[in-house]
Amino acid sequence: MYNISRKNVTFETIDKCDHKEISWNSAFSSNDKNVDNGKALLFQGKSNESLVFVHGLGHRNFEYLKYYPINLSKSGYTTMMLVLPYHLDRMPQNENISFLSGTASDIEKRFYQSVVDTLTCVDYLENLGMKKIHIMGFSFGGMISTISLALDKRIDKGILVVTGGNFEYITWKSIATKVLRIRYEDEDSCNIERCHELHKKFDISARSFSCIEDLENLPSCFRYDPSLFAKDLNPNKILMFSAIFDPFIPQKSSKDLWNKINKPKRYKLPSGHMTSHLWFKKFILNKTLEFVNYNQL
Repeated sequence: MYNISRKNVTFETIDKCDHKEISWNSAFSSNDKNVDNGKALLFQGKSNESLVFVHGLGHRNFEYLKYYPINLSKSGYTTMMLVLPYHLDRMPQNENISFLSGTASDIEKRFYQSVVDTLTCVDYLENLGMKKIHIMGFSFGGMISTISLALDKRIDKGILVVTGGNFEYITWKSIATKVLRIRYEDEDSCNIERCHELHKKFDISARSFSCIEDLENLPSCFRYDPSLFAKDLNPNKILMFSAIFDPFIPQKSSKDLWNKINKPKRYKLPSGHMTSHLWFKKFILNKTLEFVNYNQL
């Protein structure tokens, strides 16, 4: 699961013109050598604080989201931008397999590997001697960041951008998960009525969840739901941005995560999902810097 040992992970570094490329063998194996070749871009700052940046689902967003690591490093924060499993250089040898392909159990394992690799980045930054390590996640990366924050108290503050929780809303209302809905219906493995019935127990599970061992007694789709982990986050150390016209992260999903974290500071952007970055990237960056610079605790 999420707590697989990372103690034997070793890192290799390649110097690039404006960053370093860090690679390692993922501690959580997918049994595909491409996927398991962990990779991150390191943008070095001049302070002793750092940040892990986790991008969203899909290949197209990686390049434009470099805006945040590049500018955070210019502001002093050494920033490590993880390449998630099943993305870019980490695509599997079978090109028909994506992060959302297969069964709920397959997706569950991909969440495990994503979180394990995120915490491996935390290990790397800690080994660099960073005194504080924060995390910032965009969209799907915000889900991975939420789970990572709950599991690893070395991470100080979290910035969650256009993200959410509760997979009942995400699976059946988001345009990003259409492929899941079609497959579930074709295979008759799930439908909106069965999902709704199952999720009647979700809020109770989220309130009672207390340790990783509890996951064994929960349905597969609960085990990677960020809202399940949300109550373990300190709302004073979380900053959220949501998009009012977001077709990828439904409003109910964003609100569910916000409520379960106990209503941290949140900015509601008058934008869609993609346009939140296009129109408000400077605003998001500036508010993020204000937040990590402010010693409120």
